[in-house]
Amino acid sequence: MAGGISPTENGPVESEEDNTMIIQYLSSIQLPKVTDVETRSALVKLTPPDMETAEFELDIGDLKYELLLSDKGRDAKYKPVYNGDANEITLKDLKPATDYHLRVCSVLSEDLKGALTEPISFCTQACEPDVPPLPKSYSITKNSISLKWNPSCDNGSKISTYTLECKQGDRFVEIYNGLQKQFRATKLQPATRYFYRLAAINSIGKSDFCEFSYSTKGTVPSQPDPPMLGQQFVYSLTISWIKRPNDDIFQLQMDDETSGHGFLSLYNGSDLSFTVRNLRQNSEYKFRLAAKNDEGVSKWSDVICFRTLPERPSVPAKPQIKGKVLSDRFRIIWDAPADDGGAVINKFIAELDKGNGFETFYEGLEKEYQFDQLTPGHTYRIKVACCSSGGRSEMSDVCSVTTQPVAPSQCPSPKLQGKPKATSLHLRWSAPENNGGSQITCFAAQMISSDNSTREVYKGHDLDCIVAGLSPGRAYLFQVRAFNRIGCGPWSEPLEVVSGAGPPDVTRPPTVICKSSSAMINWEEPFNNGAEVTEYRLEWQYRSDQTEFSQLYVGPKCSYEAKGLIPDKLYTFRVQAINSAGAGPFSTHATCVTLPSSPASISTIRCTSTASSITLSWKEPSNNGSDITAYYIDMGDKQIIVDRVGEYTIDSLTPETTYRVRIQAENGIGVGPFSSLVKVSTKALPPSSPRLECAMVGSNSIKLKWGDGRNSDPLSYVLEMMKPDGTFSTLYVGPAQTYKINRLSEMTAYEFRIYACNEAGKGPYSENYTFSTTKAVPPVLRVPKVTSICLTGCVVEWVGCRPMGTDTIIYQLQMQCLNNVHENYKEVYKGPNTFYTLDNLEPKTEYNVRVCAIRQGLLEDEDIVGPFSPGFTFCTQSPETIKPVSTRSTETKIIVKKPLSDQQKAMVIVVFFVIMGVLVAFILEKIFIT
Repeated sequence: MAGGISPTENGPVESEEDNTMIIQYLSSIQLPKVTDVETRSALVKLTPPDMETAEFELDIGDLKYELLLSDKGRDAKYKPVYNGDANEITLKDLKPATDYHLRVCSVLSEDLKGALTEPISFCTQACEPDVPPLPKSYSITKNSISLKWNPSCDNGSKISTYTLECKQGDRFVEIYNGLQKQFRATKLQPATRYFYRLAAINSIGKSDFCEFSYSTKGTVPSQPDPPMLGQQFVYSLTISWIKRPNDDIFQLQMDDETSGHGFLSLYNGSDLSFTVRNLRQNSEYKFRLAAKNDEGVSKWSDVICFRTLPERPSVPAKPQIKGKVLSDRFRIIWDAPADDGGAVINKFIAELDKGNGFETFYEGLEKEYQFDQLTPGHTYRIKVACCSSGGRSEMSDVCSVTTQPVAPSQCPSPKLQGKPKATSLHLRWSAPENNGGSQITCFAAQMISSDNSTREVYKGHDLDCIVAGLSPGRAYLFQVRAFNRIGCGPWSEPLEVVSGAGPPDVTRPPTVICKSSSAMINWEEPFNNGAEVTEYRLEWQYRSDQTEFSQLYVGPKCSYEAKGLIPDKLYTFRVQAINSAGAGPFSTHATCVTLPSSPASISTIRCTSTASSITLSWKEPSNNGSDITAYYIDMGDKQIIVDRVGEYTIDSLTPETTYRVRIQAENGIGVGPFSSLVKVSTKALPPSSPRLECAMVGSNSIKLKWGDGRNSDPLSYVLEMMKPDGTFSTLYVGPAQTYKINRLSEMTAYEFRIYACNEAGKGPYSENYTFSTTKAVPPVLRVPKVTSICLTGCVVEWVGCRPMGTDTIIYQLQMQCLNNVHENYKEVYKGPNTFYTLDNLEPKTEYNVRVCAIRQGLLEDEDIVGPFSPGFTFCTQSPETIKPVSTRSTETKIIVKKPLSDQQKAMVIVVFFVIMGVLVAFILEKIFIT
């Protein structure tokens, strides 16, 4: 909603005339009030424009205010300090003892902004001075410090004194109090830092302290202590020292006896440590230190010696094999490193990798070692390192050694995989724990019969085999061994296995006796082939498109009753016998067809309803072998018989009533079961029309309301208005119960009607209602202008308003004398003119004038008075000194200074620029001629 105007539901766009009226209304804001003025803040209270005189609705909450402030004078440039909707604003960060001028305007949007009010003045209170600027030292000796500072801002009260304090121990002591802005502190200690603070005092109070510090000059440093060793490295040393209060800069020197140059300077600075680099490993160096300040250089410290660390040895040579490599041992040797790092080698370390990572196997001074108890045919890796006082070297390159292989070890005893069959069995074995250091090439398995005869049953790479050609129920022994490139290993421990019995013979087809929902299946006991039958497996197939059988029964009995069958369906059965030897083949198939039955239950019922009817729909259930002939609809108090259809509508029902419905089907066999109970409710009737009422009426708008303010039911309303041709047009559609119609003509009757609708449908139209608009209030006039101001009079002019219908517009001018605080506005003119000459005014007096428009009716009581314009303040001129006109006349002449009009000011500016142009042209001509 732009501009803050009351909601216009049908969204009209304001005209230029309406915007002008709003701007005039916004310009009528009262002068702000400034209270609670303090040193750096003030409270501004604003009063919004009067809504009672406005002919349009305006939301006060949408108004914003813009405050402008100046501290340079009434006519100086103003700066914005606030923009918002608050009525009370606290101005902060003001300057103490300063005259401020404040103006305000009310704002509705960027395009709708009122005129600025006249400036009002206020002055902030004085306070204590600001913190003094930081003092500067212009002379410092060993025993004195001279200070000087600039004056601080007095904040409206003249500074009476400055107080300077010096810190002594844990507290500050005053050492100066006066108006002078400089001070010399004497009798100070050399090379000492002193802490001061300074404050300014006026008649109101004391400022905050400005804290600072300065140091006196010192003496020549004494001989320092020898430097210390901070950190020790192979090629560098970090030398450190301690700073004393009188030390500023340090000089460090070093003597390398191998160079023969004596002490040379390494460092000159204020740091407390220095790292000497590019030194030799495990070598000794001499150091000394001197301290300096502004007064001079100290004596050299005592000489001290420090030594660099030795470096760790270099990498030893790669280990070598010594002698012959056997299946369980070998010997290696290695050489010392080429560079010992400046220290004696005190230990060698040999590490061996068996396949799980390197492990330390030897530490000592010997340079050879024999590894024992090794695995045949395994590859080992060896590397060597050495140690000295400088550290441990890197590991050498890796030497790889493979021991000699042997024949494989004994395989574990083979295992039976699964149960043995009558003529075959499945053997499985695993490889030996040790392959002898050579890859297994193959396995061999042999069988020993009960007559001690042997037969090789398998030779190959696999770890299992199928042994066939066995006799049922016989005992056999089985052994296995492994081969590699060296040879074969020993036979494993034997495994004894007894072959199994055979499965039963094929059974005859079962006999089947069928009913409508069950079937009785019987079969004969088969031959067992050496093992007793433990159970039977019965399978069936009950759909014509089913290609596989499903298991129906597993157990020891020779009969089974299948229940829950579908009527009028073809079923196929087969049976299989099982003993300890396994399952025999399936029998030949036996078939039967179940008898027909009554229909099945209806699974799903779908319902739709209106206010007086219910429509039911369902899918036809299974007829169970007999065609459906009818349906029975049960509603509790009545039953309905329906022909063979899938949908039916029940009419003449009561609105907003719940019914319980269930359905059953009937065929030639009988009546099927009822479906599940379904609850369905009829809908409500369409709503009746509400009564229209006029909530608010204006000159160009009417606000209508209907209903009781609540809309618990989901109702929607349609409001219509009659057009001049007698037809109705839609104004509003929605759930609201109020609507405002704008852009109407004043004093005109309009006819309306309304109806309500919901899910049940559209309700009836209401009766036609007639409401009329009222007369319009004249708009706010612009601020009047005052011209021709003299000692006792002036001319007041204003812009009139547009004609409003056939009524006559007159104007009322009011005046107030501002010099008299208790005087109110009084009427000075009432008539049709847009100007008026004021006379009998007092010289050098401030007056305020304002004007309003009046719309005259047929009777005086019917006059409509518009709101007053913002006031305009002016001051009459003061009389000048009376000068004689001639010696013969006693008359005096009062000279009145008249202000220049806008045309006169423009003429003066034009004449000034013409004269300047002529002067510039003349000067340029002289320059070019010379």
